[in-house]
Amino acid sequence: GWQGLIAYGCHSLVLIVDANTAQTLQVLERHKASVVKVKWAKENYHHNIGSPYSLRLASADVTGKIIVWDVATGTARCEIQEHTKPIQDMQWLWNQDASRDLLLAVHPPNYIVLWNADTGTKLWKKSYAENILSFSFDPFDPSHLALLTSEGIVFISDFSPSKAPASSGKKVYISSPHSSPSHNKLAAATGAKKALDKVKILISNEKPSAESVTLNDCLQLSYLPSKRNYMLLLYPREILILDLEVNQTVGVIAIERTGVPFLQVIPCFQRDGLFCLHENGCITLRVRRSNCSITGTPNEEPDPDPVQELIYDLRSQCDAIRVTKTVRPFSMVCCPVNENSAALIVSDGRVMIWELKCSISGRNMRNSSSSASPLYSPVSFCGIPVGAFQNKLPDLSLDNMIGK
Repeated sequence: GWQGLIAYGCHSLVLIVDANTAQTLQVLERHKASVVKVKWAKENYHHNIGSPYSLRLASADVTGKIIVWDVATGTARCEIQEHTKPIQDMQWLWNQDASRDLLLAVHPPNYIVLWNADTGTKLWKKSYAENILSFSFDPFDPSHLALLTSEGIVFISDFSPSKAPASSGKKVYISSPHSSPSHNKLAAATGAKKALDKVKILISNEKPSAESVTLNDCLQLSYLPSKRNYMLLLYPREILILDLEVNQTVGVIAIERTGVPFLQVIPCFQRDGLFCLHENGCITLRVRRSNCSITGTPNEEPDPDPVQELIYDLRSQCDAIRVTKTVRPFSMVCCPVNENSAALIVSDGRVMIWELKCSISGRNMRNSSSSASPLYSPVSFCGIPVGAFQNKLPDLSLDNMIGK
């Protein structure tokens, strides 16, 4: 959460841990079944004496009950129950101009319900044709929402807190990627381009044939908060970056044949980076390489419509854990304030907190190529990198900052 506290479910309990001291500050006991989701309420609204900062947390269990907590006092502010099946996903609305108490939840099999989390009242309910697995809000437009369903993706463009979406959304089908570098032996020079060409056809409005594998093995869907109109799809062995304006796959992050599959990914909003959790408990950070474009070989005809290719370089990783039948990684969270630390929840009750450290020496900075984007560094200001031995201030003219 924004205040540096980590919340997680352990059986029917919700534990609050201070990331700085590793101390358990609060244990919330009211659920009768195993907790499956916890979400901190956002605090991006104007605060004053009448609207003070608060520690609000929503937790959901396998019986479909959602409890909104006042963490400071350890009391439940309200309880919500719609069905008796586990909550698949829930999110607080990030656009809090209208109300800071709105919570959207997926109630199986195919309902999304908007709740007032302060009073526990249901504002509206909407059903869809397919089973809903999860959803993601567009961080640049509060009226846009994407649903990951059992058959494809449903894009909703008329989301509103005041009424349920009128339409059933735009449905697109995406086949499972079979042509990433992890599955085919491709030439080094054109491997990424061939892989991109083969997965460009993934997005279509037509239902795929029966023999093609659909989104069943897709683990996660998320808009990129650092780039408008981009989305990522997480598969066990690859991450696909989609450009929603041209409906094409513009990036493939693939794991080698001997690599450890993905479990979860958290995209950053302050820089174009991805925190990735692997099945062995290793957390990796991949940062997008700047100035990437798809280029063909000299023998190929030039592409009349070149696509900006996104390449993410591995910049940091932590140690793996010893995975056994009873010890395995559950989930990863990232600090939403500075995005420089991540916490890993392990099935044996451990919470492992990792912090990014900048270790770029002066010699490495001189020798590093300009295409490698800095992880985070004081020598980069307003998107314009300043050289290691450059004393002049960066150009802050308006036309230089636009589009950076």
